[in-house]
Amino acid sequence: MTIAPIPQLRTLGLNEYEAKVYSTLVGLRKGTARDINRLSGVPRGRIYEILHDLARRGFIGIEEGSPNSYYVLDTDEVIDRLKEDAIRSLEEARTALKSLEVELPVTRAPWFVLRSDWAIENHFQSVFRKVQEELIVLCRDLRFLQEHERLFKQLRRRIQVSVVVSDKELFSGVNLPIYEATGLLRDFFESDLPGPEHVEMTAAFFIDAKESFFIGRSGAERLAVIGTERALIRYLAKSIAERIRE
Repeated sequence: MTIAPIPQLRTLGLNEYEAKVYSTLVGLRKGTARDINRLSGVPRGRIYEILHDLARRGFIGIEEGSPNSYYVLDTDEVIDRLKEDAIRSLEEARTALKSLEVELPVTRAPWFVLRSDWAIENHFQSVFRKVQEELIVLCRDLRFLQEHERLFKQLRRRIQVSVVVSDKELFSGVNLPIYEATGLLRDFFESDLPGPEHVEMTAAFFIDAKESFFIGRSGAERLAVIGTERALIRYLAKSIAERIRE
């Protein structure tokens, strides 16, 4: 009777003949080369070579005698050792591959646009969660400010909130710190939003002088423009803060 090799043994690095010999010896637990040759079907001329190679690799042991006998080592220990060797080899491969990586400079567009109402509202709400120190708001639309007045009041409990408008009298009913734009800042209210297309501003937010967020319209479409150029945003936020506190 020939003992069929287990197909998974090929994943342990055993070729067809080695898998047949090892499977046979696992079934016998102990046997001579003649026994293994008869049951495995491996050519007799290859048996001794394969048995000694399996012993060298730690799959089996040799009991010297006349003739020699061969026995399997604990299969759990063999598998655990092979697993450790494989993991170590994979980690070494990972380290070698990491050493080949080259960091390329990341280029980001200074502005990107949100077009869906869900994305705009989601980012607008995130402004209130992420701001840590100061929020500067430039607003053209009284109704927008009235709709979100409660959120701004809640925010004022923990950070500084400044609202800049083009005409303070039009916003007199809003119970928030309102500043009227003058000079170049007033001209800003007459300009389109920065970004890749013509957008008429509804409101602009400068979050901790690190990020800007503009809401507006392009024709009938509602848009938002997010600024990512920190140096420019820091300069604009600082300039606005200085002008409203003169």
